[in-house]
Amino acid sequence: MDKKTIYIIVAILAVVIVAVAAVALLMNNETETTPAPEPQTIADGDSLQFKVADSTTGLDYYCAINDFNGEADIVRVDMVMDDACYSYILNLEDSTSYASKDFGETWTKSKFADDELYLEMAYCFATELKDKWDGLSATYSYTADDISYTISDIKVNDLDDSLFATS
Repeated sequence: MDKKTIYIIVAILAVVIVAVAAVALLMNNETETTPAPEPQTIADGDSLQFKVADSTTGLDYYCAINDFNGEADIVRVDMVMDDACYSYILNLEDSTSYASKDFGETWTKSKFADDELYLEMAYCFATELKDKWDGLSATYSYTADDISYTISDIKVNDLDDSLFATS
């Protein structure tokens, strides 16, 4: 073999060795991909908590529903405007209702029939979330009767029982 052939063989071997080393290096340095988050779903029996901003009135509603469409539904609705907060806790099991005007510091027994509209409102928002929210977005917005609503701070399950305490 002449020198020229030896140089060509050595060059080819060098290229092959570098290529094999590069492939091995790339295969060993695979980065782990973070799995996409699982969307949350709202099913019958789940507990929900969320905030609703009403664009027309400027009111913020904070809703909490224990056991949504379950057998022991308890609903809390806080309406916050400026420095005032009106809160209602309604228990569907025994049709009792409590109201507070001091950010939930003190509760007084109220008339369930008079407070039922807050229950209906909370269920309307919760049903909208259940039926149309993608389970991943931090907010969900929609319009009904020319009123724009933005629902945020959505939490499914694991609600603190103290949210529903009246004493």
